[in-house]
Amino acid sequence: MKAARVLIAILVVFLVFWLIYFLKTDDLFFKDAYFTKERAYQAWASNTKHSGMTSDFLKNAKKIETGDERVLMLAGENQIYQLRFQKDFFLWMLPSVDGIDNETIKHINEFDSEYYFSFNCVATVTTKSPKIDKVKIGKNDAELLPLGPYFKDAKDLNFWFYNTQPDAFDCQGPSGETFTFYDNNGKVITKVIDN
Repeated sequence: MKAARVLIAILVVFLVFWLIYFLKTDDLFFKDAYFTKERAYQAWASNTKHSGMTSDFLKNAKKIETGDERVLMLAGENQIYQLRFQKDFFLWMLPSVDGIDNETIKHINEFDSEYYFSFNCVATVTTKSPKIDKVKIGKNDAELLPLGPYFKDAKDLNFWFYNTQPDAFDCQGPSGETFTFYDNNGKVITKVIDN
């Protein structure tokens, strides 16, 4: 009798879970069940019409795992894409995508910019100055990705990023964060508000 109650309770929990999943995704039989970031990435990568990339790029790109489990980088010959995943309860959503390519690099070099901001829920800054040794975004240390090892046009550039809003659906425009740039002695070089 007790075993039957436990089985019924498990069945009810599963059916509730299945109903919530179906209502969120329209995926009745879990064929697109993104229960891990890797599964969500594979589903996204196999569907190039959503990704806006060629299958050649995806085949040849290096996958760069970052310190933030919700942010993944893809490095091609002359571009880097940042994939930001959002986890909603049990479901990893398809990523939002932001990119740095030859045009971005050309712009930074032509205008001799010290830094270049972008924001797609992940606040980022691409820096050119060799004096910049550390960047804080808000109160948090940004993660550093040197771009030189991944594509030759960006040999002097560093990419700093911090996922300010991991659960947000849509982040556009400036981040509203203060970017603090430090030299290798820990001294503040400059502060910039991204607004």
